[in-house]
Amino acid sequence: MAQTERIRDVLSVGIAVGVLMWGAVGVWTAFTVGNYPWNKWVPFANGASKGVVLGMLAAVGVAILLGDGSRVGWRWAVFISALIGGGLLGTVRDLLGPPTPAVYFKEPISDERWYGPVMLLHWTGKVMLPAAVCATVLTLLVARPYRRGQSVMASAALVLAGAMLLLLPVIASMLAPEIQGNGEHTNEGIEAGIRCWIVGAPVLFVGILRTSFLWAGQRTQT
Repeated sequence: MAQTERIRDVLSVGIAVGVLMWGAVGVWTAFTVGNYPWNKWVPFANGASKGVVLGMLAAVGVAILLGDGSRVGWRWAVFISALIGGGLLGTVRDLLGPPTPAVYFKEPISDERWYGPVMLLHWTGKVMLPAAVCATVLTLLVARPYRRGQSVMASAALVLAGAMLLLLPVIASMLAPEIQGNGEHTNEGIEAGIRCWIVGAPVLFVGILRTSFLWAGQRTQT
């Protein structure tokens, strides 16, 4: 039973940390890449939504190797598995070519310029750094002896991640200026908001459901 709950904790924390870290990457992108004022928040939303998938992949890498932590080198194996799970998709994407420009009127980076220091900086800061932080948190989580309160906190983190994804488009719509002009690119914020809701709703639901079961189990034991 404890092993099952520990795996669920890893998945919950992986998703929550993924939303936080890749959302932070999105914030950095939003502040450093020129975009329309009403679409400034879009990279943040896209990063947070992507963090659910990448954080879960990192957690799956940990769950596969989950054990009692007594074997030599086990923690490094867990860390590397989580790092690969969180960073593999971004690495493959970077190797396939430069990313699509944030705004449609900018020319994409040429292959000659991309494959070199530019790709290395992008890969290090926007792919491997959040993956490394996520892997570190998951490794530290698994290295600790299991306690039931840990499961409650992991579920609460999942609830907060889901709530943030659902509230992000609402807050952005209140703060962002009115959309101006014509063309599909002026409505990228709508697509990002829908994506947040599609990803955030099941995250919030699972978090609330698991938290409820844990609280019910505690009340039954007492």
